[in-house]
Amino acid sequence: MSITEVARRAGLSVATVSRVFNSPEVVNAQTRSTVLRVAQEVGYVANASARTLRTRSSKVLGVVLPTLTNPVFAECLQGIASQAALRGYAISPCTTEYDHAGEDAATTRLLASGVDALVLVVSNPGDSAALARVRQAGKPYVLAYHHTHEHACVGVDNTGAVRELVLRLAAAGHSRIGMVTGQLQASDRAQQRCRGYALGMQAAGLAPLPVWEVPFAATAVQMLQQHLSEQAPPTAIVCSNDLLAIRTIRAASLAGFRVPADLSVVGFDGIAMAGDLTPSLASISQPNHDIGSACVRLLCDALAGKKNLAAQDSLCLPHGWRSGESCRL
Repeated sequence: MSITEVARRAGLSVATVSRVFNSPEVVNAQTRSTVLRVAQEVGYVANASARTLRTRSSKVLGVVLPTLTNPVFAECLQGIASQAALRGYAISPCTTEYDHAGEDAATTRLLASGVDALVLVVSNPGDSAALARVRQAGKPYVLAYHHTHEHACVGVDNTGAVRELVLRLAAAGHSRIGMVTGQLQASDRAQQRCRGYALGMQAAGLAPLPVWEVPFAATAVQMLQQHLSEQAPPTAIVCSNDLLAIRTIRAASLAGFRVPADLSVVGFDGIAMAGDLTPSLASISQPNHDIGSACVRLLCDALAGKKNLAAQDSLCLPHGWRSGESCRL
């Protein structure tokens, strides 16, 4: 079945039908819907290889994420996919398991496949071989969840959000406030949140406690239980993400602590499943779907304007607060 037949059945010109498949953002929604419906009815599939040769555009966005087992990144990917579809793009996602070499390998594969632009979450933008490779290739890219002065980013104010939370905990009467984080070298987001903890404690006139850095592994609960068994444990713990907060609540229960009567626990991310726990998890929430969607909007606008993105194009989206039974405020 040819594009000419699709145009005839849809009552449109071949040029209009071609624009639906090659530049859908310039065609109104009703016309797009009509063309896609007719194409599906007659079994027409646009030739992506021919389009790439003709336009030098694959209409594919590469996506590099640490993992999809963390709902944060799964929600972000949903935002990426939905916005990409609206703009006429497919996506090609890769996961890296928080590994520098994995990030570089995934980026290399995506660039070799001819993606038009990339959304990335990397361990540390400051020494990322993956980002150096993307820059060398001259492809537009944007970082999700990061906050740097060297790259276009979409995320929240990690430092400010945790500082604000620590001050709220102090105002509620907590003086021994601790911080639990994953391995800091694996995440600049965790580093920024730990900095927010230090700044919040300083602003509250409190002495910061040693940060508990635990691996994101099955041994985390055991390590946290050991920490909680030490003398003078904290009365509140801020966790650098929700999954660590869930494990902290488990460790507290095993160590004989009641949450929140003996120990308040707060996460960071606002993942939906954590609201169904007992006790439900209090958390700083991120607009994960919106972060993914905003990344794609920035990239598509850059591609339409035939330009790369710069740090001044970055977006800082508002964070929120999800109340939960795990925290006494």
